[in-house]
Amino acid sequence: MLIVVDPGHGGLDSGAVGNGFFEKDINLSVSLKLRDILEANNVDIILTRDKDITLGLSERCDIANKNKADYFISIHCNSFKDSSAKGTETYSYTVSTSGGKLAKSIQQAIVTNLNTVDRGVKTANFYVLHHTNMTAVLVELGFITNKEDLDLILNKQNLFAISISNGILNNIGLKQISKSDSIEKLHQMGFISDYYDPESYVKWKDIADALLKIIGG
Repeated sequence: MLIVVDPGHGGLDSGAVGNGFFEKDINLSVSLKLRDILEANNVDIILTRDKDITLGLSERCDIANKNKADYFISIHCNSFKDSSAKGTETYSYTVSTSGGKLAKSIQQAIVTNLNTVDRGVKTANFYVLHHTNMTAVLVELGFITNKEDLDLILNKQNLFAISISNGILNNIGLKQISKSDSIEKLHQMGFISDYYDPESYVKWKDIADALLKIIGG
């Protein structure tokens, strides 16, 4: 199983700009977390970019097509001149039945876990959806021009990544490697902000951060 994760924009293309933040940076950060989670679930991952570089739409599609990927997931943020616009939406190519099912699974997982406004599953003739040879979706996490959405996008990136991963794995029928109950509970309570392998070593900084949250320091 090979999935190409595509952090939208990058380099000279900042993507949307809102409240002093660039979409390209958020897309990359969430995509890197998504890669780590999927790899922990024994899924092979290729990122179209793993740093802040300029990459054309055709180049992104070429990476997926030449590597014969099974799925293509493009990560984006939305924006609008009216800052009240907010919510999550997920796109598939107009005539892609499998893409529609995957988009629905990812959309449902994000909305359920993050309680974002459900703007629905939509279809579009976006270049990366049209010119990839595999099932492809484009996820709009939320609006960086809306302060409530931006707060989630900045501070709950790990949960966005977990939700997208859950949507993918549930849709394609792969069993998720479960984290220990104690780690999951700490994550849900906000004491752990990043994804951790239960068998990995933890840095003292992470322990200190969690303890400070517990004691209110």
